[in-house]
Amino acid sequence: MNPLDDRLNSLRASGRTLPGEGRALGAVALEKAQADPDRVIVIEGERHFSRGEILDLSLRLGGALKARGLERGDAIAFQLPNWWEACVVNLAAALFGFRIIPLLTIYREAELGTILPVCGVKAAFVPREFRGMDYPALMEGVEEHPLHVFTVRGDGKSNDDFAALVRHEPADPEVPPADDIKLVLFTSGSTGRPKGVIHSHATIDVMTRHTARFWSTGPGDVFLVASPIGHIGGSIYAFEFPWITGCVAMMADSWAPERAVELIDRQGVTFMAGATPFLAGLIAAAERAGSNLPGLRRFICGGASVPPELVRRGLERFPHATVSRAYGSTEVPLACPGIRTREEAMLRADTDGECASEIRILSETGEPVPEGESAEIVVKAPQMLIGYLDPADEDGAFTKDGFFRMGDLGRLVSGRFIQITGRKKDIIIRKGENISPLEIENALARHEAVKQASVVGVPEPERGEMVVAFVIPAPGASFTFADMTAHLTRLGLARQKFPERLHIVSELPLNSVGKVQKNELRIWALERA
Repeated sequence: MNPLDDRLNSLRASGRTLPGEGRALGAVALEKAQADPDRVIVIEGERHFSRGEILDLSLRLGGALKARGLERGDAIAFQLPNWWEACVVNLAAALFGFRIIPLLTIYREAELGTILPVCGVKAAFVPREFRGMDYPALMEGVEEHPLHVFTVRGDGKSNDDFAALVRHEPADPEVPPADDIKLVLFTSGSTGRPKGVIHSHATIDVMTRHTARFWSTGPGDVFLVASPIGHIGGSIYAFEFPWITGCVAMMADSWAPERAVELIDRQGVTFMAGATPFLAGLIAAAERAGSNLPGLRRFICGGASVPPELVRRGLERFPHATVSRAYGSTEVPLACPGIRTREEAMLRADTDGECASEIRILSETGEPVPEGESAEIVVKAPQMLIGYLDPADEDGAFTKDGFFRMGDLGRLVSGRFIQITGRKKDIIIRKGENISPLEIENALARHEAVKQASVVGVPEPERGEMVVAFVIPAPGASFTFADMTAHLTRLGLARQKFPERLHIVSELPLNSVGKVQKNELRIWALERA
């Protein structure tokens, strides 16, 4: 039995996997493709793909994977940019009961060596090359790498290339039940190692449907998908929304604000979502182009601290769009999906969206606090994770009555809007991605010249937060920025996690029990900027 089956059985025994109103994407796709096979749902560059084409390619890919010995319940990973082929991989998994493990393209040996074995990944889809990286070589370099490594956009001649796989005869689908595991996403946690967040077909389906109703998303919408598909946000916009709502996913494998303005104006893009740098970049590019993007009707900004003034600038620049913050996590995606109307968005630019889930603000004793008072945010929603891959990660993650502890502090405004006031979790959010300071600290501590290291995030307008390291060198040793970069490169840490500033200090601020006072360190970082 594979590790995901073991975990699913324990979650089913606990009663956490009840499907409720959610459906399996494979069943939805079969129905929608039969009803309107010619409807275009995916665009990348000049290529347009209909429901029927995506379904046919997915059935062929599923047949090829089964011929290689993969069975329903096996885990398959993809480490792909926002390419149309990933939409086929995702649907093939949904049709044949494979579990998907999305991987960010920035991951290197350190992350892959942790994630792939714990999920029992049997096959992985990677680019032949992307941004100078040889991904097959990267994957093969992982000690416990998948049995099958398939390339995407290779020469098309190898039997292990995606183009060859989809020439296989189509197979009959084996759509899994809605309470089966659909995907496992990894997010940094306070333990310093990535935590596997398990979602079922039902949790992702119901989240998509509820959010689509909130946003009034339908067949007339075109989503510009620039957020990475290895992340919960990009994956649902690329993979789920087109099938469930009839909208079009326009794939973009890199963020180029000027190009985004052109696409929105020329291709009829109506919707976009992304972290703070995406909104800031789009506003600046639109100003340079002299465009107010009249077709854009909604921009959702989240994943990091979003200044209210940036939201107001977006509302001013894009007069037909509802620009707002949103709030959620990998564990509870889009708990607050934004704000319904442009008028409300202008009034509530300093909030993180309207509560579309059951949200409570609890004191340290677990009691609800009066409205307007800041305390811990807990959430219960049908789109909530069914569990963590490692049961130990659930210690303290839920309240006794089943609410998930978001790890953030916030307050309710006017009874239905949430405003984030801080984070209980010591996590850095850079470009919308969670970064664990402890993971970086542990890596730095492996250098012989480092006696002690502490890492914090400080606000940075372009990227949300900047990673700053404080290091006490070992006696008689020196440790430079170049030493740090070379060391983290050797360890195979993702470049996005590298500290952007290094401060050498003789001591760190400690409390009475010897714990580093991170709040004090953040002040130091700002003073030394």
